[in-house]
Amino acid sequence: MKKSLIAFAICLAFSVSAVFAGSGAELFGSKCAKCHGHDGAKTSGASGGVMLKGQSAKDLKAKLMGYKDDTYGGEKKKTMIRAVGKLTDQQIDELAAYLGSQ
Repeated sequence: MKKSLIAFAICLAFSVSAVFAGSGAELFGSKCAKCHGHDGAKTSGASGGVMLKGQSAKDLKAKLMGYKDDTYGGEKKKTMIRAVGKLTDQQIDELAAYLGSQ
């Protein structure tokens, strides 16, 4: 019984992680990949040569939240403010977690 319970808990943890990873991947594919590439390795024209791939989830979340509340970004930040402003905090968490794992 104890082994079954542990196995169930492990499966549940992996399935929950997969759901969040899928959500972040889907969001990235539909909202971000056009400018940032399919894996976040493309730099957009306004980014100054900075790519998303390789950044930590914590840093990405801070930047996305900064765009959302208009406290982050350079002079060409309006596109990101419009894009991120439509996202919920949960979606931002999912995107940051997905990108931070790339």
